[in-house]
Amino acid sequence: MPSFLTEKDIKNASKVTISLQKEFSAVLEFPLLNGLRSSLVAKKLGVNRMTCQRISKLQTTDCVTPLLLIEIPGVSGLLEFLDGMKNAGTPQKKLEGAMSAVEAFSNFLRKLNLSHTKLMHEISLHFEATNPKQRLARRKKLFEAASAVMGQSADTSISMMALTSKKDLPSYFEQIAIRGYSQIRAIHSSMPIRIAPNAAFSNYRKIGNDEVERNKPVLIEQFCSTPLPTIDTRKIKEQNLAQIINPEHLPIGEPFDCFASQHNIWNVKAETNSNSILMYNDYPTKSCIFDIYLHSLIDERLRITSDCHLWGTALLAPPEDDWMKRFTEDCDFKVLGRGTALADSSNYSKHKALTQHMFDLMGWDPNDFTGYRCEVQMPIWRSGISMNLLPK
Repeated sequence: MPSFLTEKDIKNASKVTISLQKEFSAVLEFPLLNGLRSSLVAKKLGVNRMTCQRISKLQTTDCVTPLLLIEIPGVSGLLEFLDGMKNAGTPQKKLEGAMSAVEAFSNFLRKLNLSHTKLMHEISLHFEATNPKQRLARRKKLFEAASAVMGQSADTSISMMALTSKKDLPSYFEQIAIRGYSQIRAIHSSMPIRIAPNAAFSNYRKIGNDEVERNKPVLIEQFCSTPLPTIDTRKIKEQNLAQIINPEHLPIGEPFDCFASQHNIWNVKAETNSNSILMYNDYPTKSCIFDIYLHSLIDERLRITSDCHLWGTALLAPPEDDWMKRFTEDCDFKVLGRGTALADSSNYSKHKALTQHMFDLMGWDPNDFTGYRCEVQMPIWRSGISMNLLPK
């Protein structure tokens, strides 16, 4: 069973690695060995050739990390090499630095109660878990598995919105939101494809009907595939409406684009310091783009952060509970600045045009707004990307 190295263990492993690399690099440059191939070193010292080859890693490496401990021999192999140096005539004093480095390595293993072989395994696990490329590969496997199970997938899931306010009514917010999918597919699936409106200013409480006026989503035809899908409205709990994409006119399994806009007015009477805007990753998707644009009247009093959380029945939990379901996977969060100049995305070729269309729908000048973006490759299925609006 893996013992999972802590960050402190990795720091100590780095110190051991740096010491071994420094001391053995110096030893390998002694006149006795300098310039010799590992096979000749092995003959001269009477040491196993493989041991010499592995020790040579300490001299040839460019980047000293604990991963180097996987490449080199264990304590006994290092001591055997140094004994060979002594037997070949190297004074003991010249080897004291290397001997001290090996002793520190031995003490490190003893403190962890691990053999060198076990340490190699644990270091591999640690760096595999923390390597961004490895995390992306694991999320890709999750995407492939979820797509196969659900019979649904999308190339890109997109959510964007613009929010404005009034100087004399700080609790009044007007929102235009666009939600949709590029190249979404549905095969033999009973799960509906839903246009999920963004939850603006969700402050961890139920917002009553007298605080929000929601209009039905409207298809944005010029950004949808033809023939156009339709949107069915289904009533769920109380007065909430589910907007369902009905692809009945589309060939089964054929990818299609579908985007809808929605205009909302919010009057948040009990605003708190824990406001968030959420994007749900309902379906397996290769990438997601989450943009919010804040009018200067809002932006000047807020700072924006981002998180990724498990989306479940308790996603809108109190802020103090968020850490319990927060994913450590990084979101690519960036400030887009004023206007739409930086609105392009390599994940959807029409993203800048779609952004401009959002502002055109309301007749708003995008240069009055500051944009923020979370963009994730292979987002975790059933996760929620959270943009947190905190007071400055």
